[in-house]
Amino acid sequence: MTELHKLDSKNSRAPKQLGDFGEGLVTYTLIRKGFEVACVDHVGADLIAQREHSKIAVSVKTRMFRQGSVESRGVVFEFSHLNKLEHFAQRFDLDPVLALAVCMADDGTIHLFIMRVADIRLKLKAVKHGYRFQFSKKHLPNTIALPFVDYSCWSNEQIGQGLFDESRATAQS
Repeated sequence: MTELHKLDSKNSRAPKQLGDFGEGLVTYTLIRKGFEVACVDHVGADLIAQREHSKIAVSVKTRMFRQGSVESRGVVFEFSHLNKLEHFAQRFDLDPVLALAVCMADDGTIHLFIMRVADIRLKLKAVKHGYRFQFSKKHLPNTIALPFVDYSCWSNEQIGQGLFDESRATAQS
């Protein structure tokens, strides 16, 4: 890795862009489910949505696991984050919902989990700072089967390298 590339990765906008991608993916999914969706970018919530009599406030979390990553395939939904989402939702008479978009480079798959905060609090295991949610290959089938988890998936991701392949670019110079 070059020094310039190292510097760029430290100052990367990738986390912000991945967050925006996650919000877009959740928006797309909710629209497909018949919701009208608006971005709110507010403390506690990213989106609000309505379908008939169902009105929700959605906080979106996005995680990307790069190729070969050995990070644990799970997250903790922090108490403080859920409290902020519930506070926002209560102020506007909305049902608080958490959405987790997980991009798995090794599998070429994007998983989307959507859950009501009330279900997270009642049905997930509490740990020191929040509630544990697991989606490793071992846990994924059980997680998807949970009746309170709304699951969507995009698989067989293919990202071409043709135009941006460095070895090809230098060969053509």
